[in-house]
Amino acid sequence: MKRLRGLRNFVFMNTLRLLQMLLVVHLAGLTLMAGTTVVSFISFKNLSRAMPGTRDLFNYYFAKMLGLSGLLVAGGILLVLSGAGLLILTHAYGHLWFQVKMGLVLALVLNGFLFGGRQELRIRKVLEGPDGWDILSLRQPIVNLRTFYAIQMSLFLGVVVLAVVKPG
Repeated sequence: MKRLRGLRNFVFMNTLRLLQMLLVVHLAGLTLMAGTTVVSFISFKNLSRAMPGTRDLFNYYFAKMLGLSGLLVAGGILLVLSGAGLLILTHAYGHLWFQVKMGLVLALVLNGFLFGGRQELRIRKVLEGPDGWDILSLRQPIVNLRTFYAIQMSLFLGVVVLAVVKPG
């Protein structure tokens, strides 16, 4: 009986440590993704200010924005893998707050690929086109990126609020 109790304590402590480790990795992934989005937004604001100016300055900020995508992907991988581990350990998938949170995460990814990515592609095409620096063609993608960043930041806020409050 004493051995069984010791084994149960050992399993519980290792499960607790695993849960803590997964939570740390999960928060690191979320911080990396949200932080990268904020830094990308700041680069975007500088890009917007550079638009009426020189092409070189605009290209510099645009390259900085695009260079952050690797960090965003790394944060996403950490977030998804640790989230799967947390899901297995906690069995939260039946809770409404978790389902809404996953919907917001899916919206984050779709907004990034379908909306934000398309705008960056449009800007790249304008910059690589024959004119190369057609400010009028850049205006609409810039306005759309402003909307994209507002949506992304709101979705990140929603994910964090749901993770902390866990309603229902």
